[in-house]
Amino acid sequence: MRFRIALATALAVTVIPAFILTLFTSTPAASAGGARHVAVAENRLPQHAETPKLNLMSYGQAEKVSRLVTYAQAVELQQEEAYLKYVALVNYLKEVAYLKAVAQAEQQQAAARAAAVAQAQAATPAPAPAPAPAPAAGGSDATSTDTPDWACIREHESGDNYSEPGGGAYQFEFGTWNSLTGFPDPAEDYPPSVQDAAALKLYAERGFEPWTTRFVCGL
Repeated sequence: MRFRIALATALAVTVIPAFILTLFTSTPAASAGGARHVAVAENRLPQHAETPKLNLMSYGQAEKVSRLVTYAQAVELQQEEAYLKYVALVNYLKEVAYLKAVAQAEQQQAAARAAAVAQAQAATPAPAPAPAPAPAAGGSDATSTDTPDWACIREHESGDNYSEPGGGAYQFEFGTWNSLTGFPDPAEDYPPSVQDAAALKLYAERGFEPWTTRFVCGL
């Protein structure tokens, strides 16, 4: 008896919930919800779009497009070259302007220095010229050719003529004259003061020995 009661209870517990679940799932609301779900799912399905048709250009059109691209590139390259030339010209003009400014500044500085030197020279009195030394009268033969001995030498060598060919007033040989003075021309081509100085220089080295006319003059 107890076994039957337990079996009936277990059957009731199993069957009743299954019946209730079947009842709810078969209601019109559940069917409508399911229909809506299916409709939404169907609406979300992608629609088949028509494949766009590609229009292929002809060879002539492609060539025309290629020429346009080439022309555009050439124009762009020409513009870049023109810009670079403009930049180079601007830099050149700047450099020229800079050099002109430097030259002008140097000229101004040179003019300022010249003006300062001129002003200093104007402020400083010029030194008085030294008086010319008076010719020594009656000096020695070693210090002056204005003596009777030198006058006798000149008279017998050249007739006291400083322009006498062959060596001037003292008749210097060219080798002797060149070694004394370093001048390339003979003695007669130079003024009396130069010839007198050379005679005194030779006298300081050898006395009257180089002149053979010394014997006539008693020297």
